[in-house]
Amino acid sequence: MMSKIYNTNLQQRFESFLAEKSLSQAKAAPMIGVSQTALSQWRKNNYDNGDIDKLESKIAEFFRTVDEQEEAAAKAMPYRPTIDYIPTSVSEDVHKLIRYCQLEKGMVVIHGDAGIGKTKGAEKFTRENPASTIYIQATPSSGSLKGILRMLARSLRIPESYGSYQLMLDIRAKLDGTNKIIIIDEAQHLKLSALEEIRTLSDPNSITGQSGIGIVLIGNTEVYSRMIGRQEAQFAQLFSRIKMNRYYSTRKITLEDVQLLFPLLAERGSAGELKFLHGICQSKWGVRGAVNVYNNAVNNENITRDGLYDMARHMGIGVLGRD
Repeated sequence: MMSKIYNTNLQQRFESFLAEKSLSQAKAAPMIGVSQTALSQWRKNNYDNGDIDKLESKIAEFFRTVDEQEEAAAKAMPYRPTIDYIPTSVSEDVHKLIRYCQLEKGMVVIHGDAGIGKTKGAEKFTRENPASTIYIQATPSSGSLKGILRMLARSLRIPESYGSYQLMLDIRAKLDGTNKIIIIDEAQHLKLSALEEIRTLSDPNSITGQSGIGIVLIGNTEVYSRMIGRQEAQFAQLFSRIKMNRYYSTRKITLEDVQLLFPLLAERGSAGELKFLHGICQSKWGVRGAVNVYNNAVNNENITRDGLYDMARHMGIGVLGRD
């Protein structure tokens, strides 16, 4: 019986990949789309009962994608900011509001148009204050009372097997008297029962006298308008605890913000290109839309005014005319 032939170059590439990325075999297997057992046997030249060609084809395909991604990133690097966080007027203001909420306790509602930097400001705060910050992104499926309590419990490393009442008692016991702050992004997904339960965490404990904590709700304007609209009576307890609310519109994005977001264009003095991107930022597409247009134009190797315009039109983003 002929011994099976293994691709030693591919095996060496895989070992180097694990070392460079500090990855375990267990984490790498699902990334490639193969079982950990098959991968282990292949690394040891012991995959005798499996289809080596099929396995190695999947691994080779994975590395082709990795190589293409790295090539694209290297090509785009000179065109993009060298730092992950851009201190725009919106993201910096959000950061300050979150700090205010942590110091003053109570609730702060940050709401407005999508894609303008609200989440970026929250992420920066979380990175700078990891020990005291609980950051959660709500979703339609996690916006129920049970769903949000389980997410909080997981963040606090509290067992999730209890019912909602016991879970809330344990969460409260963990948070009372601390300087922790809860940031719930995409808060418009929270159900009324979840909002009502969460807001009690900002109240002092009537039994122990310990202070509550700061809670920041971030989302679209629905999360705030629901409290002052037709459901105001239902939200009365919640509304009365809001220490501050701040609305952010795409119209507040400044040209200085755009220059920070696209430093290469600012360095080149590309006034027409910056003005065009500023127009996208102030439209319903927001900063996110402008960044997507720019990044795609970079990949298309054309960041001129016409290149940006054509890319925006190709993406279906409504923008100002060429003039």
